[in-house]
Amino acid sequence: MNSVAQGPVKDKSNRRIIDDAAFVIQTWNWKETSLLVEFLTLNHGKIVAVARGAKRPGSQFRGLLCSFSPLRIGFFGQNEVKTLSRAQWMGGYFPIEGDALFLGFYVNELIVRLMPREDPLEGLFGSYVQALKNLSDAGANHEVGLRTFELDLMTQLGYGLPDTDEDWYWDGLELKPYDGRRLLGTRQILIEQEMIKKLRARDFRSKETLAFAKRLLREMISHYAGDRPLNTRLVLQEYKSL
Repeated sequence: MNSVAQGPVKDKSNRRIIDDAAFVIQTWNWKETSLLVEFLTLNHGKIVAVARGAKRPGSQFRGLLCSFSPLRIGFFGQNEVKTLSRAQWMGGYFPIEGDALFLGFYVNELIVRLMPREDPLEGLFGSYVQALKNLSDAGANHEVGLRTFELDLMTQLGYGLPDTDEDWYWDGLELKPYDGRRLLGTRQILIEQEMIKKLRARDFRSKETLAFAKRLLREMISHYAGDRPLNTRLVLQEYKSL
């Protein structure tokens, strides 16, 4: 897995990316034999590429374009949809099972819904790898792993908590300094400075901190994801109600 840290190899003559680390985020069928694949890459952020002939029995891509498998890929093209030229399993895998599998797809949906394409947010690829490691460990606290990734994602998107000695609050639309006004409605949340310090440090030793982070991040993500609710959250709720 050390090769994840290597930079991309570029062929400037035809704008090809010959080698970059990547994970599959989601796929769609495209025509009869091909797939459209959305990747999270180390050096180019989130991209979409067509894997031509991927569904054919002899395709070089067959069996590789699966969620949570570390890959090295090549692609080319100047349009929004690239063409996948190669995919190679990088070795190692994340055996995510049971309820953790739903949580893994939830993490992927956050990337789909919140992350802009072709914007290599610094450090997010590493945060994603750490989230998968957490979810693949049956003995780990998966809620801590999720809250950590959510906070990392909000920070990389520019919505993170401030480095301050003041209280702040979430007003339902954005974070603002708290001026002592009475907070109205369930979507307005006071964030005291000590809580800000714990969240910025990803210090979830306290159950109260973990519960507060869940409430705050749920409101923030729901706002920034738009009017349509997250599909994986609805599916998980229905699954647990069976």
